[in-house]
Amino acid sequence: MAGGTFTRRGLLQGSLLGALASAGPARAGILGLGARVPWQRQAPRTTYNVCEMCPWRCGIVVQTVDGRVRKIDGNPRDPKSRGRLCARGQAGVSFLYDPDRLRAPRIRTGDRGGGEFREASWGEALDRSARELIAIRDRHGPEAVAFFGHTSGDSWFVDHLPQAFGSPNAARPSTALCTSPREEAAILTVGRAIGNHEPVDWDEARCLVLIGTHIGEDARNTMMQDLARARARGARLVVVDPRHSTAAMKADLWLPIRPGTDTALLLAWMNVLVAEDLIDREFIERWTVGFGDLAAHVAGRTPEWAAPITDLPADLIRRSARMMGQERPRSLIVPGRHVVWYGNDTQRMRAVYIVNALLGAWGRPGGLYFARQPWLEEHPHPPYQVTGGAGG
Repeated sequence: MAGGTFTRRGLLQGSLLGALASAGPARAGILGLGARVPWQRQAPRTTYNVCEMCPWRCGIVVQTVDGRVRKIDGNPRDPKSRGRLCARGQAGVSFLYDPDRLRAPRIRTGDRGGGEFREASWGEALDRSARELIAIRDRHGPEAVAFFGHTSGDSWFVDHLPQAFGSPNAARPSTALCTSPREEAAILTVGRAIGNHEPVDWDEARCLVLIGTHIGEDARNTMMQDLARARARGARLVVVDPRHSTAAMKADLWLPIRPGTDTALLLAWMNVLVAEDLIDREFIERWTVGFGDLAAHVAGRTPEWAAPITDLPADLIRRSARMMGQERPRSLIVPGRHVVWYGNDTQRMRAVYIVNALLGAWGRPGGLYFARQPWLEEHPHPPYQVTGGAGG
């Protein structure tokens, strides 16, 4: 090819190189001539693992050539990735070989904040950490040390190590910044936590409401696939978000609410559902208590009451409530993760669960199912110095 045009000579040369590259015995000769052989033709080794780019931990298929990872794909047999990965997972190769990635422990050599460190071996770093932890314990007591962990493997660091050390001070800050109000509200309202991997029956739901759930932006691979499939089969979507987010762009109704006023919206939704009898009365009578008190509490919380609080038109509040109620019980508010916002987080999430109860969505097809975790025996360990206080 010359000057942007194909020539017969260039085409033949390209075909010859391609044929030689695909021939195993000729690989060394081709490389010796300086030609580049694509990694796909270099007999890559396939291994299986889980992605650690976020806590979702999708199953992955890894292609490696000469000990170097070349490609990461979702494992089609894994129930989380289903053969697909989000952009964060696809970036795993770049992350692995990023020149700025720390590959060994570092010990500060200058003043705090000065940015001066030297590289150390793992043995040196672990020994020094242990000596200094013991020194603090001996001088001030074990409770003077707090342990914080996050994502994979943190149960050993947050649940086991602190208790063996003797400190009750251990937590997962990510839960305080993400899901703790959601879980506490679920325990108070329905007697059990929601847990990770929200138990939503995406395949049967006919109306999905997102409030504090930024699917498409927070890299929850399975949920992104589930929402896309639900929309493809015609499920309705209501998105409450001050921003015209990725999910809002796909919604039937977008409610650009004033930040900090979500509870008023939820109360107004309850008002419409009760006043217009868009509730599952049989479910409520069989499985709930206090409906009369709730109905009296929300009687005055009309969409007109909520409109000046939320900056949402009363008609839009009413339309979204009707959309939810018309599809009951295959209609629900997805329990969000971005729920630590304004200080009334637990009560706001209780309101979310109450709306789901009015719709009859608990334990029903198209609603929220009750997930059960496998029971595992406790790993044997020496006696702890303290018990019950650690964890988050």
